[in-house]
Amino acid sequence: MRRIVLAALLVAAAGAMSDARAADKPITIAIFAPNAPFQSGGDRFTFINRLAQQVTSAAGVPATAKAFARASDLEAAIRNKQVEFAVLDGVYLAERGVPYTVLATATSGGDVAPRWALFASSAAHVDELQGKKLSVSSTGGRDADFLSNALFDGEVQVQRFFAAQEAKAPEMSAAVAAVSLHKADAVFAPESMGKGLHKVFDVRERVPNAAFCEVASGLAPDLVNKVKTAVLSHGAVGPGFDGWRASSAEPYRALAGRMGARTRRPVMVEPEVVRIEDQDVLVPPALEPGLPELKALYWQPSP
Repeated sequence: MRRIVLAALLVAAAGAMSDARAADKPITIAIFAPNAPFQSGGDRFTFINRLAQQVTSAAGVPATAKAFARASDLEAAIRNKQVEFAVLDGVYLAERGVPYTVLATATSGGDVAPRWALFASSAAHVDELQGKKLSVSSTGGRDADFLSNALFDGEVQVQRFFAAQEAKAPEMSAAVAAVSLHKADAVFAPESMGKGLHKVFDVRERVPNAAFCEVASGLAPDLVNKVKTAVLSHGAVGPGFDGWRASSAEPYRALAGRMGARTRRPVMVEPEVVRIEDQDVLVPPALEPGLPELKALYWQPSP
């Protein structure tokens, strides 16, 4: 019996030590958010560093930060189990079909989904931009669907309307700067980033901000809850975003649905029913003979 009890205590101690080592294991929080309202890449890196520091201090989980400029590099790091959590661009999530668990959505100006618009350097109307160069923040493989269907509501196909060669930029601030510097003629951007440019088109539907996501599989639920709580408690998270709200995948799935091609169908108008009484059909109306007024048809010669 003593040997059995001792063996059980040793197993429990080994499990506790294993849990302690797991708790002390540092996690990596990455960011890929080319459409976020940062003014520079430096602001983006500052933001993710501060968020990692918040998780370390509030959750007691050692966290390091990493920024990615390309989606392919981020996805390779996730496949190689080098990233546990990530701040992911809302457009990127929608284009990829929301493959990760969404824990929170960032706020900008207190809003989780800002308004977007089409801005130009000199044009006053969309018609004036036909054949011109559109500046694009490169996000993923479905950027054209996002621009044409989600932003233009299927009314304009950007690849046909604008110049064939787009001005692609790695992030939104660079895409807006290309228009300000007259290297491109127009850009879709959040309204907060269009200062100094002419707004020529208001996007009807809003675009959700970047999301904080669990990207690694097999993470302990206690660890996920600690990290999520720490993120939600972080208010002034730095430049670009000003807070977080608990969220789910639904806003991003809705955006993905708006990226689909639009089918225009004519609206069938139901005719108004006109009631005819039986008497109007069976009893013929009384006919009164009369002569038409013909005087106006005659020409009267002058004397």
